[in-house]
Amino acid sequence: MTDRSRPRFLVRPCRIADIPHVLDLWARAAAGPSVTDTEAAIRLRLRRDRQLFLLAWNKSRVVGSIIGGWDGWRASIARLAVAPEYRREGVASLLLKAVEAELKALGATRVGCIVLDNNVPARAFWSSANYRHDGESVRYYKDLV
Repeated sequence: MTDRSRPRFLVRPCRIADIPHVLDLWARAAAGPSVTDTEAAIRLRLRRDRQLFLLAWNKSRVVGSIIGGWDGWRASIARLAVAPEYRREGVASLLLKAVEAELKALGATRVGCIVLDNNVPARAFWSSANYRHDGESVRYYKDLV
């Protein structure tokens, strides 16, 4: 039996025309702001591995995003964000499965992600998706802008 009250989601790669919707989603989802939250940065990202920048749609509305990265050696995931009103409906899991399949098809055997330490719901999600916390490494970064 199908639950007809549950919205159906379409997952597809991000397009240039989607950029304003993506930036709006990230703001509404309170995704940790970054220096790359700009139209120019997203346009640059879309030049490479567009199939790894996925959006979940409910009709004409972007309700989730995820960005996979693959450099031929390591795979990564960033910007898993879901609109607050669509959380706990399977959007994050749907996006994660889709990007994992794309990464595996490219040859990835392991994938990592960055999760903000104080984001308790995100940490619970990643644990429930069988991702293990790596207590041995510390992230360093430098903004080049």
